[in-house]
Amino acid sequence: MEKLNFNHFFYFYIVAKEGSIKSAAEKIHISQPTISDQIKLLEDYFDCQLFERKNRSLVLTKEGKLALNYAAKIFDLSNEVTFRLRNKIELPKRSLDIGITHFMSHYFLYDSLTPLFNQEEVSINIQENHRHLLLAELEEGNIDMIFTDTKDGLSNSMDAYRVGVNKTFAVAHKKYRKYKEDFPDSLTSIPFFNYTNESFLKYEIELFFAKNSITPKVIGEADDIDLFEVVTNNGLAFTIVPETAKNRLCSNKDIIVLGELEELQTSVWGIIKNTYKGLGYKLLKNQL
Repeated sequence: MEKLNFNHFFYFYIVAKEGSIKSAAEKIHISQPTISDQIKLLEDYFDCQLFERKNRSLVLTKEGKLALNYAAKIFDLSNEVTFRLRNKIELPKRSLDIGITHFMSHYFLYDSLTPLFNQEEVSINIQENHRHLLLAELEEGNIDMIFTDTKDGLSNSMDAYRVGVNKTFAVAHKKYRKYKEDFPDSLTSIPFFNYTNESFLKYEIELFFAKNSITPKVIGEADDIDLFEVVTNNGLAFTIVPETAKNRLCSNKDIIVLGELEELQTSVWGIIKNTYKGLGYKLLKNQL
């Protein structure tokens, strides 16, 4: 496939910005016939008309307006990369790159991020990964911030901000309502759907059960909150979920809270480099 000739595209861009071939020719010191020929070649390449004459003036067609929009982005980026590489100057980032550790999606209040999507000229990119890999990405400057459940193991170049506390609840179908009494001892009498060994919550739950001599029948394991919702909605077992997930499950009026497991309270930490003062830093400060 024939490639776009960026010289032709540049001449079109200047003519569109200047409003006439004469003004464009004077600005870039190219003859008017040369510019006219280049634009004709560009129109042949696009197989459409980019300008039309009205009252001796050049007016962009619908296709011309679309082409100008792309041309502006292309040549703005061209100027930016030239300026950045020649002057070795860090330009403002056009994105906020956020890492969230595995299973934090069960805990994290995404509503706190929704205002960020209204930021002009900034895209919000969110990735989920193992904590040690995200910390390495943060150290290298490939992401701007991390949301995780602990501030342990940070390097001296990182700062941690506590941005929230998540409570943990046992939830179940309303048919288990009577087990609200004598909670948490009554949990021994109800089937339980647990997390897998991949989740740090499983260890905390089993420690809590052992400490309180709670021995429910475990009917299965998973880490998918959608599956937890299905199990709970169908009354197959009780589940133990963080506050964010509890709010989601309890939007079904058939689901009730049996009780809060106060010992399983979890903090949410925002981690950034201590030299970082960008949009993510402002977000953490607003959360405090």
